[in-house]
Amino acid sequence: MFIGRERELRQLEEFLENSDKRVFCLYGRQGIGKSALLKGFLKEHRGVYFPAYKTTEDQQLLLLQNVLNIKKADSLEAVLNEVTDIAGNERFAFVIDHYGDFAKTDESYAAILHSFLKERWYDNNIKLILCEDSYLTANKLMLSAGAIWQDFEPEIMELKCMDFYDSARFFADATPEEKIFYFGLTGGMPCYLKQVRDDIEHSVENVFLRHTSEMGILPEKQIASELREMSYYNRMLLTLASGKTRVNQIAEDVKKPKDVVVPYLKKLMSIGIVQKENPITEKDNRKKTRYSIVNESDIFWYKFIAPNMDMYLCGDRQRLLSEKIMPNVADYMRQVFIHVCKDYMIKRAADPDFPARLHEVGNWWENDDEKMTTAGFDLVAIGENKGAPAMLFARCFYDEDPIDIATLKSLIDLTRHLKTSDNTYYVIFSKSGFNASAQTAASAIKNIILISMKEVCEYK
Repeated sequence: MFIGRERELRQLEEFLENSDKRVFCLYGRQGIGKSALLKGFLKEHRGVYFPAYKTTEDQQLLLLQNVLNIKKADSLEAVLNEVTDIAGNERFAFVIDHYGDFAKTDESYAAILHSFLKERWYDNNIKLILCEDSYLTANKLMLSAGAIWQDFEPEIMELKCMDFYDSARFFADATPEEKIFYFGLTGGMPCYLKQVRDDIEHSVENVFLRHTSEMGILPEKQIASELREMSYYNRMLLTLASGKTRVNQIAEDVKKPKDVVVPYLKKLMSIGIVQKENPITEKDNRKKTRYSIVNESDIFWYKFIAPNMDMYLCGDRQRLLSEKIMPNVADYMRQVFIHVCKDYMIKRAADPDFPARLHEVGNWWENDDEKMTTAGFDLVAIGENKGAPAMLFARCFYDEDPIDIATLKSLIDLTRHLKTSDNTYYVIFSKSGFNASAQTAASAIKNIILISMKEVCEYK
């Protein structure tokens, strides 16, 4: 059963059926579900799906002929003529997955395909969908100003990880706590979501300690397919996963000067592994810039497995699970809970009873340079309420104890460091609910909003 991706399927359908565009460029990291999306799309629409392969010209042509179920052809032009005949006058999608492998088969292939689309297919209802795993290859061959396809002004989609709510559809019968853990384990990556089993420990084993090593989609293999010199990239990601997010902290940890660390970080940003963050109200404040790993599954790997690679490589994976992973997931889960709460705020903002229409959801923090610590909100949202500016300040508590009134007060006190709007709301998310004093205060003060983990996970 194909789960999720409804918006992406609609975008592909609009491209094929109604758009004036002739080229669609799809890219995203390995395991994100690009091939499944394209195959699912072609189940409902006329077209052909061709997964290119790293091989020679004669073998590539043979594979194309097999997919099209045509007789032997001695050139790419001959094969594309067959595509023209198969398509007829109806809407037809010619999909090439792993486009980089196709284009590199022969230096003339991209130009030949481009010529067919421009001269033969443009008015023939045949459209081209190109798909690529590698960010660097996609940029060079599909997206950059020098790419041959840019004169068609292609439609572009970066396929990203599923949000919490689409991910949770893979394990709909799980408890709220399990759903959040599974999302943190998989990062919304379909290749990992399919590996989730009936309990947490077996899911960890399936995702990272068994099958994916054979499937070749572990985080390090994904990064290695894009970059060289993996030793320092691995070391920097391990540092980021440990909670050291500022350039000076990273430089100190990896024992490299800052002017060396920054280019490494930029390279990781260019392939979607790392992101640069600033407080939502201070986007140009360089002193507050920090870096983080984008996907939770990558964080999980570099937080729990990379530091214990001796156990992993020696095959002592059960001890790795029982001694290093399971006893230490609480702090990690709090960060995952923040991500889930962010997805909730974005989804809930469309409801008429939500206090604001949100334009942006980020966060805000202050650095203590002497203590080398950071304090702030978990989430800050900017939007509007009835045409007037509005702000929401949120903290997310993944603790075993219910939240009390003192916690509400500390949240309000922290906003005194910021310039707030007249429509200011304070949101507390809690795994374990709220005690009577907190509930009484929230009932009396209408701009305090209390939301339990159960409510977050069950929101439709």
